[in-house]
Amino acid sequence: MDATRARVAAQAMDRYVAKRDGWSVIALLIDVSMYVIGVMLSVAGHHFWIKCVGVAIASVATSTLFVLGHDAAHRSLFASRRANAIVGRLVFLPCLHNHTLWLFQHNYLHHQQTNVRGFNSYSPMSPKEFREASIWRRAIERTYRSPAGFGIYYLIERWGKHKLLPGRETPTSMRHAASFDAALLLAWVACLCVILFLAGVHEGYSHPAIAIVWGFVLPFLLWNQLIGLTVFVQHTHPRVYWLGQRNAKRGRASQTEATVDVRCPRWYDVLTHNVMVHPAHHVNPRIPWYRLKAAQRELDKILGEEIVIAHMSVRFILSLCRECQLYDYGTRQWLNFGGEPTHENDAIRLVESTTYWSCK
Repeated sequence: MDATRARVAAQAMDRYVAKRDGWSVIALLIDVSMYVIGVMLSVAGHHFWIKCVGVAIASVATSTLFVLGHDAAHRSLFASRRANAIVGRLVFLPCLHNHTLWLFQHNYLHHQQTNVRGFNSYSPMSPKEFREASIWRRAIERTYRSPAGFGIYYLIERWGKHKLLPGRETPTSMRHAASFDAALLLAWVACLCVILFLAGVHEGYSHPAIAIVWGFVLPFLLWNQLIGLTVFVQHTHPRVYWLGQRNAKRGRASQTEATVDVRCPRWYDVLTHNVMVHPAHHVNPRIPWYRLKAAQRELDKILGEEIVIAHMSVRFILSLCRECQLYDYGTRQWLNFGGEPTHENDAIRLVESTTYWSCK
């Protein structure tokens, strides 16, 4: 991308940073209500299908609350920094995400090292890595990069390793806060389980602990499937490139060439707080969720065909799973598990010229 056009795009996004707390308060109240209603239906519903509807509502509400927490972590949810810090921690409780670890993993690593192998969700294996992997590891990779494996991937590789408890990779300066947030999450789990157990007793469950499965475990597992799908499609596409190592040359790339603008039905964008409007968010993470659509429309006008656009559908998801399985970091080309290129190399232009990488 031409550096001048990229700077014009970044400057244009600055106009959408202004916040109106009222929209976020409304969204917060709606999402919390959805979560409470979903949990109540999943536990107190007298028919199996009602319980399943409750699980679906609770998992979707967990997702939408997560999006608000994501914005709070970027300080784009409220004008007040303290409000973002407090609300961000609270709305992360249903999805069991450690607010401090999220700041490190997402704000620092993901946004500053976007699409760098090892620092991001769904980093693709190279053909050499796949050939040298054990049969078991190759089977796991095939599962991860399939619709059935989205939730498994996120639960094991992202949440379990990076989003709950601080570890050796956690910066020393963040460990105290990360430990506090981990204790907050564990306290939430304990309180929620006690409440659900008592609800199970009240509803006459023969085994009251089953209420914990309906009200907590199943919504959490389904939420992992939803977030796994989201992070997969946001940065996986034949025209989206990846880098093999940190600080590798990006050529004339901008954040828009590392992300996908996944076009969804309007009801989906409203329900998910525009989570799939991703290029504009990566150009300027301070844009609040309710301004992303307008920001993306202007970005489209400025950059035109350089924006990677896809339309959400089952066919689209299946095509990504089929065509974006391995990645040759040398030629910057997507391959299938057989090592065969699935598209002509659209990312070779990125090895040229000087770097321009906008992320505020």
